[in-house]
Amino acid sequence: MDDALTALAGSAAALPGLFVVVLADAFLVIIPGEVAVTAIAALSASTGQPWLIAVIGVAAAAALSGDLACYAIGRRAGLERWRWMRHPRAVRAFSWAGRRLAQRSGAVLFTARFIPFARLAVNLTAGAVRMPMSRYLPLAAGAAALWALYQAVIGTAIARVLPGPPAVAVIVAVASALVLGAGVDLLVSRTERLGRWQAGRMDAATLASVGYDSAFLGVPVGLPRAAAGRPLTRLDYPRFTVLLDPDRRLAAATAVNIDGATLQDLPRTGEWELDPRVPAAEQTGPAVYADNDFDRGHLVRRRDPGWGTVAEARAATEATFVYTNAAPQASAFNQSKDLWVGLEDHVLEFADAADQRVSVLTGPVLEEDDPPYRGIRIPRRFWKIAAWTETDRGGSPTLAAAGFVLDQTALIDLTADALTRLGAFRTFQVPVLDIATLTALDVGPLAAADVMRIGPARQSAWIELSRPSDIRL
Repeated sequence: MDDALTALAGSAAALPGLFVVVLADAFLVIIPGEVAVTAIAALSASTGQPWLIAVIGVAAAAALSGDLACYAIGRRAGLERWRWMRHPRAVRAFSWAGRRLAQRSGAVLFTARFIPFARLAVNLTAGAVRMPMSRYLPLAAGAAALWALYQAVIGTAIARVLPGPPAVAVIVAVASALVLGAGVDLLVSRTERLGRWQAGRMDAATLASVGYDSAFLGVPVGLPRAAAGRPLTRLDYPRFTVLLDPDRRLAAATAVNIDGATLQDLPRTGEWELDPRVPAAEQTGPAVYADNDFDRGHLVRRRDPGWGTVAEARAATEATFVYTNAAPQASAFNQSKDLWVGLEDHVLEFADAADQRVSVLTGPVLEEDDPPYRGIRIPRRFWKIAAWTETDRGGSPTLAAAGFVLDQTALIDLTADALTRLGAFRTFQVPVLDIATLTALDVGPLAAADVMRIGPARQSAWIELSRPSDIRL
């Protein structure tokens, strides 16, 4: 064995092989990059080959190359492209990485380089949130160099302490690297459990926050009201409220306040959770979204309550990741810029550009003949009402509103208990009164404030939208 290790040390393939293993370790956390560097360094200290400086240089270059590749993937593909990215552990890791990068990007990049799955999550997230390359590259390069030096020092130290045949030093170096790795994993898992416990303690305060403010616009706009005998559970979150229909296990309506003057552009953080105030049987949880092409479609959008101070905005955006605020949406429907997201972007840009305050009410149209799927019924249509104020000739604020219906009926076929894409979506601007009729909800003064019903160009028919410029606000 000693002869084989000595031959390997002097082989032209030693350093290229090390490069390949460390590079693969950036993507596949089961590849033992740390073990490879520690073992080759121990071999170098015992036999004099390969040159130790070369070992450190190759390991650092491979580590940096892998981290840069992960950054590029995150920048191009985001954090939800593949199924493994939507696994609860991956979502937690991305949320953790996003929060840490927003707070201390240098510290988290250096720390994560020593934790296999954490470095994958941090580098993907750095790309997804578009961390500037001018900042990312020096930090990633420094972290890769420090990591390579650290692993090489461990291998070298073991070889110096255990003089003799190279096999002994290599075996002990490998065992030490594995033990250190297991220790780091244990420490990280305990820290994660502590963090989740602390987050659980914080949830009570967060969930008790005042929700939707009916006086936010200066003109009263209350929550929708259900007909007598229809029980809805009110759930308040920071700057928004969900009215949950426990029979359908979905929200009947949501309402959020948006302050365009103080909107914050924050990286995506947060992980989907059940609301502990409501029995799990009354919520549509993760099982409905597993192994299919349904997205957990935000009803109150992540960015909508994200205004005020950075801390306030972050707490509010993270609070939107609760299953009571989600509804199953075909991925083509939820992700397309021309559909759900496109309409929401248009409303948000309207608020941002004009430093305008806007209140937005949203929900699924819950109909009796919605198709059954995994114990719930999938909504085929969604509605949205945007409300804001304008100034009349006397200088007084007057309420204005616009209503929309978005239809995913043609995108889904659940006859075989699976999601099948069939055709195109349809998006309409509609009279607010029609939304009230469809949903069996009383929307108060919004119907009378509808921009489609005011002025000489009154409209009563639904207007199909093909581009944002078709929207009337």
